[in-house]
Amino acid sequence: MPKISELNAITTLTTDDLMMVVNDPAGSPTTNKITFGNVLANVNITVKFSNTVNSSSNITSTSIINSTNLFINYRTTPTTNTDVVQSGKLWFDNDYIYVAVSNNNIKRVALNNFS
Repeated sequence: MPKISELNAITTLTTDDLMMVVNDPAGSPTTNKITFGNVLANVNITVKFSNTVNSSSNITSTSIINSTNLFINYRTTPTTNTDVVQSGKLWFDNDYIYVAVSNNNIKRVALNNFS
């Protein structure tokens, strides 16, 4: 088996690509695998945009966006108005837009059809 440094390099990743990790290196180390998608699912990302933004990324962590257009791609309903969330989080469902106006303090605005 070749050394990791001898493997062919790639320049892009997909969510089903596998990576090798050493779990518990200071204790009882084991070599394991994880998908790139699972790595991303467990990382908080802070993204700052300026000007017009065109992005197909799922940004599920804290985001500061200054843009002509804003697309919120997090369709869910909080359990209560005191769910544990960070101030500034935005999300929606079919009936409301939700805003965490401060840590663990959620307010909502009803959505209505208009003409």
